[in-house]
Amino acid sequence: MKLHKLLLLLALPVAIAACEPADTPQADPVLTLTSEASLQYTPEGGEGVITYTLENAAEGTELTATTAADWITDITVGENITFTVAVNETTEARTDRILVAYGNASFNVFIKQEGVEPIVNFEAKTLDGVYYGTRYSDTYNISIYLSDLGMTEEGYVLPNATYYALDLYVVNEPTIDAEGWLTVPVGTYTFDGTDSQEDMTIGNSYSLYQVINSDATAYEVQAYYESAELVVTENGLTLVAYIDGVKHILTYTGECKFFAGVPAEITGATVEAQTLYGYYYGTQYTETYNYNIYLSDQPLDPEGYAVPSAYYFSLDLYGIEPVIDTEGYLHVPVGTYTNDTNDDFSEWEVGREYSGAYLVNADGTGYEWIEAYDDVTVVVSDNGIEVNCIVKGEEFHVTYVGEPKINIAGASANAANKRAPFVPAKQGVELR
Repeated sequence: MKLHKLLLLLALPVAIAACEPADTPQADPVLTLTSEASLQYTPEGGEGVITYTLENAAEGTELTATTAADWITDITVGENITFTVAVNETTEARTDRILVAYGNASFNVFIKQEGVEPIVNFEAKTLDGVYYGTRYSDTYNISIYLSDLGMTEEGYVLPNATYYALDLYVVNEPTIDAEGWLTVPVGTYTFDGTDSQEDMTIGNSYSLYQVINSDATAYEVQAYYESAELVVTENGLTLVAYIDGVKHILTYTGECKFFAGVPAEITGATVEAQTLYGYYYGTQYTETYNYNIYLSDQPLDPEGYAVPSAYYFSLDLYGIEPVIDTEGYLHVPVGTYTNDTNDDFSEWEVGREYSGAYLVNADGTGYEWIEAYDDVTVVVSDNGIEVNCIVKGEEFHVTYVGEPKINIAGASANAANKRAPFVPAKQGVELR
């Protein structure tokens, strides 16, 4: 009996050991991104850091960070993950990822980089221009054309040439020397998409970028500016403009001047008008009735064109509904018309944009001078018309004796056409 009891005691520890619990299973690793999942870089590139947390790390398992992009380099894994983004010398944006993994756990960090801004660098060799004075605006208006090739002597474009047209406005009258050269006023001009014509602005409607085809018959490119800034100095100019999303940087070295013509000397005069003609636009453009009349001291030629050395006074009148007789004559309403200083086209006013005076040169090929009115008053009576106007500070007294009527036969056809100001229309560079 004692022997059996001893054996039983010896066996007891073994039985007790067999009843102890097994080891606790290993929990799965938890890998968590704690920084941004998408990182943005400029074309210059730079350094990057990815932060993370790792729970339940397992012996023998390493954290890795890898990418297929050759422009993401120097990836280093430690408490944080660091890397380098190379410079992007192309205009194309690019995107790739860094894959961070620990065993079966992983996350992606997307690396995005902008392309360099597309830039066109242009060196202008020529500067041409047209001076419009105050014909179209209260401020002084200068249109300049910068090109790599220039223009023909007749003012037409050249094949394969590029032109940057800029319509500039300034408050102070630009300087024109005794030989007729106009110097573009120095300063910074900013783009104005509203065409306010304010001081030191670049107008929208007549500012264009144009590329000419190989035979100068068409534009390969013709586009308006999205924005622009022009800096004019005594030794040149710089234009920075955006056109169809592309940045253009234009430079011109040299004195910024062009031939505008020797300023004509205007002398006031008393003019006896022999000719009266005009057009009727009714209420097509305004709520008031509109009749545009012309007075001249000379008759028109047989084809209806202006003749040499003749004065012409354009008067854009707004008033009551006129009488139009059965023969197609419009009888200009009797009354006094005054200068429309606020451009509201009220009754008994003379509109500004389509009114002005000019003197044709001696050979009939152009104008000796052409200007808007500083002020004007028109008195229409049953027996004639009297005009008192000021042009560039000079006084003109114009009289017309006769019934104030104009033949508007075919007026509906005339009215259907778009009106043109009394001066030649502004325009950009011309094709042949």
